[in-house]
Amino acid sequence: MRGLLVRVGIDQKSGGWNAPCRADGSFCYVPIPTEPQERFKQGFETTYDEFEQSCQVFAQGNGSVFPPRLHGVQCHLDPDFRFLSYGDSRQKARRILEFFDGSHDNFIAFYASFKQIDRARPLIYAIIGLYKFQEVRLARKVPLNQRKKNAHTRLADYQRDDNKDIVIFAEKNGSGRLESLIEIGEQHNNHHYYVKGELLKKWKGISSHNGWIQRSAYLPEFCRPDLFLQWFDAHNPEFVQENNIVQ
Repeated sequence: MRGLLVRVGIDQKSGGWNAPCRADGSFCYVPIPTEPQERFKQGFETTYDEFEQSCQVFAQGNGSVFPPRLHGVQCHLDPDFRFLSYGDSRQKARRILEFFDGSHDNFIAFYASFKQIDRARPLIYAIIGLYKFQEVRLARKVPLNQRKKNAHTRLADYQRDDNKDIVIFAEKNGSGRLESLIEIGEQHNNHHYYVKGELLKKWKGISSHNGWIQRSAYLPEFCRPDLFLQWFDAHNPEFVQENNIVQ
């Protein structure tokens, strides 16, 4: 068994905004923006409009105003929890493809950063979902009748011969978006965020220096994935196969 820790969701460096969460663990999942070179097939686009309503309802006057500059803007909806899919490109795609190596025991834990709206705190870094691998495919080999299931296959030219993007499809049992986030991060004196020290001890570490968590081409691996899953399961996680949960 092997497990990767993957950062997803809009934040200050990718989108210039943090989605809201509350002290009770509820949160809004909001994806990253598209990259300049991405061109989606007409009718296959996803925009921030579908996430605005859930964020506004969630905030309930607590001050988390959805940025007006995102109205109508296309987003890179990935992972797409409705279809239990996740895609990636370049170095991360190569790592995931090698990492999978035909095993169905491997998993990805997704984390994101949030602004807590009902209490003044630094950013919240938390696990928001988990995928147990079912299969990994090159994006260009995903059939046309399944192309709506992931951002990397919604692209107009996804079937080009030189496309090396990959798409993961997860098992339905024990995979999905969490109803409540599980906090894992703490801010150090250098203003960077790291996995909490007590968690690193319980998990026996991750492969990034001192548990540093950031958006990077390098995807950290759990040194003892079995211990991480024991810790994760102890939180009695409840999964949903949805991107938005209107509170």
